[in-house]
Amino acid sequence: MSKPLTDKAIADGPAVGRQPGERRALTRGQVLARSTVAAGALAAAGIVVGGLPKLAVSQPSAQQDARVLRWLLQVELLQAAFYTEVERRGALRGEFREFAVLVGEQERAHVNALEKALRVKGAVKRPEFDFRDATTNPDEFVSTAVELEEIAVSAFNGQVPNLTRPRVMTAMKIVSVEARHVGWARDLAGRNPAPRPADPPATQEQTRAAIEDTGFME
Repeated sequence: MSKPLTDKAIADGPAVGRQPGERRALTRGQVLARSTVAAGALAAAGIVVGGLPKLAVSQPSAQQDARVLRWLLQVELLQAAFYTEVERRGALRGEFREFAVLVGEQERAHVNALEKALRVKGAVKRPEFDFRDATTNPDEFVSTAVELEEIAVSAFNGQVPNLTRPRVMTAMKIVSVEARHVGWARDLAGRNPAPRPADPPATQEQTRAAIEDTGFME
């Protein structure tokens, strides 16, 4: 059972350490540049939500909050499913497992927080994923962790301007932790944990394309 989202749960994080060789160097810019990829698999899985504005092009409202948070919830469900499967399969060791266990707990807490904000706790249909070797092979795992965490940070950055002030605070509490996840994952992959002074936002279309491009959707 996942724990509730507390200040400790979203803020604490262990120090980073060793740096095994990375299999690939997929930057956020490369991920987001693939925005022309079709969203068929996401639509089939029920992940696409209609009508989200690009970047704060309409006045925030309670109705818009619901659409934005439902979309961000799908991003969190992908992450939570990934780390939960890593724990279930039990193939990783050392800091890889430490990362998966702690970050998995926090991603599940993020899911719970968004469901609570939406008042749909436990009522959202969970999509199906096939992570293949990414949950057992260390190199695959760490490169996937970097990719998914980068996607999440960009997705939240892109949608925060579309939220009303109370929901902005909900999203900011989550995205700040996602940024810590990125730094830790990049360090595990032997990459610069903070390669740029500012993180670019992503539109819903770019985020959808990046998720589609992972190939994890069933």
